[in-house]
Amino acid sequence: MTQSEAQKLIAEVLVLRNTIAYRDEENELIASGKVLNSQVGGKDVRERSAQLREMAPGPLILQSDLETGSYFAADGTEIPPLMALGAADDEQLAYDWGFAVGLEGLRLGLDVTWSPVLDINTNPDNPIINVRSFGEKVDLVSRLGAALTRGMLASGLTPCAKHWPGHGDVAVDSHISLPTLPLTRERLETVEWEPYRQARRAGLECIMTAHLLVTDIDPENCATVSPTLIGMLKKDLGFPGPIFTDSLGMEGLRLTLDSAEAAWKAVVAGHDQVLVDYKRSPVESYEAVLAAAVDGRIPEARLREAAATVRAFKARRAAVGAPPDDAEIRETLHDMARRVAEASITAYRPGEAFAPGAKPLLVICDDLASRGVGLADEQKATGLQGTHPLAKELTARLPFEVLVFEEAPTAENLAQLKAAAAAASDVIGATFAHIVCYKGEGVRLPAPQVAMWKDLAATGKLRQMLLFESPYALSDLPEKLPVVVGYGADSFTLKAAAKALLGEASCTGKLPVTV
Repeated sequence: MTQSEAQKLIAEVLVLRNTIAYRDEENELIASGKVLNSQVGGKDVRERSAQLREMAPGPLILQSDLETGSYFAADGTEIPPLMALGAADDEQLAYDWGFAVGLEGLRLGLDVTWSPVLDINTNPDNPIINVRSFGEKVDLVSRLGAALTRGMLASGLTPCAKHWPGHGDVAVDSHISLPTLPLTRERLETVEWEPYRQARRAGLECIMTAHLLVTDIDPENCATVSPTLIGMLKKDLGFPGPIFTDSLGMEGLRLTLDSAEAAWKAVVAGHDQVLVDYKRSPVESYEAVLAAAVDGRIPEARLREAAATVRAFKARRAAVGAPPDDAEIRETLHDMARRVAEASITAYRPGEAFAPGAKPLLVICDDLASRGVGLADEQKATGLQGTHPLAKELTARLPFEVLVFEEAPTAENLAQLKAAAAAASDVIGATFAHIVCYKGEGVRLPAPQVAMWKDLAATGKLRQMLLFESPYALSDLPEKLPVVVGYGADSFTLKAAAKALLGEASCTGKLPVTV
C-alpha cells in the first residue's frame, strides 16, 4: 500500500483526544485531514466541536463520555449515574435517561457518547465500575441497558456501550494496571455478554472494549490487541461497529505494551476507532500506524474494512436532524434527572424521619479536592455559610451547624467534632465514597473515618446517616443506624436525599447490589 493510500484510510480510524498540551499538533492533524475523529470535552466542548468541524476537510466523529451527563461543560448538567436507574428499576426512566442525555450530546455538537456502561458489577471490591453500572444482576443490567439504548437512539446520538468483554468482576482499575478476567467462555456468554446481546437487539451497533486479559480465551493478548476476542464481538455477538478501543493512555495498556505499537495492533485486532494515547504526542501514534500500514503489518484489507465501516457510519450520522432548542433540552434533562434521583433514593435499615432538636449538627466527610470544594472555606463556614453542596441543601431546610472534613479526618478534625457534638442536640452524618479514575480505591471508607462514625454513634447523638456514591460503604457505617442512600453526588440526588431524610419524600429505591 502506498503512503498516500494509507494516509486516507488511517484518517478515518484514529481518534485524537483533545489534549491541551498537544492542541497545536491536533489542530494540524485535523486541518490537514490526517486524522478525522476526535474526543471533545472540557468547558468549551460546544465551541471546540464547532471549531473542529470548521477546520476539518471531511466529516468527523466527535466523541465524549456522558456517563453522568455534561458536568464538564461550562453550561452542562451532572445527573445521577446508572446505578440510580438500577435502584429505581424502571425501564421507562432508563429510556428517558438515554433520550435526554442523547439530546444533550447533540446540543454540545457530539456524534457518540462512550456509554452506557453494560458491566455487571459482581465484584464488591471493583474500584472503578461500582455506581457506573446498573447493578449486579444480569437481568437488571440487560433490561435497563436495552431501554437506555432505545432512548438514546431515538434522540439521534449514537451510544457506544462499554467495557467489553466485561469489567464488572475485577478488583483492579485498568487506568492503573492490567486486570485479569479469569472467567470461562461459558460464564462470559451467560453473564457478562448477555446485556450486550439485548442491547444489540435494541439497535446498539458500537462497542468500546477494555484493557483486560481474558485468560480462558486469549492468555497472551489483552482484549485491545486480541483478534480472537474482537472477532467474537463482531461475528458471534453480531456487532457491526464501529468498534472503539478504550484510551490507549491508560496504564493497564501502557505498562504491558508501547501505546503507539498498540495503536496499529488494535486496528489489526479488529477495531475501527483507536483512541490514541493522550500522554504523548499524537503524531507519534499516527506515524506508528502509518508505518505499520505501509510495510504491511496492518493487512490492507483490514485497514480498508475499518475505514469503510467508519465512512458508512459518518454517512448515517449526516442524516441526523437538528436537535430541539437549548431551553427545551435543558428542561428535558433536568426533569429526567429529578425523577431518576427521587425514584432511586434508598432507605437502608429504615427508621422514622429525622426530628431535630434545638441544635442539630451536620457532619460531612468527602473527597473535597475531587469535589472542587475548598477545605479552607469549609472550615471557616458555619450554618448557612456552608459551601458544600449537601450543606447548602440541608441548611436551607434546618439551621444545622456544619462541619466538613476530608475523607480521612485528622486529629484536629476529631477534636473539633468532639466539642461540636457535645453541644449539639443531635447529629446527622453524611459521607461520600467517591469513585474516580486512577484513585484505586473509594469503594469503602478510610479507617479513620470508620472509627470516627463508630465513636460518634457510641455517644448516642448520631441519629441517621446519608451515604452517597458507593453503596458498598454501608458495611463501614455503624450497625443499626438508619441510612439514606443516594448513588450520585449530583444536585438532584442531594436534594432528593435531603427531602427523604426530613420526611418530605419516601424512599422507593432498592439496593441493586449486595452489601
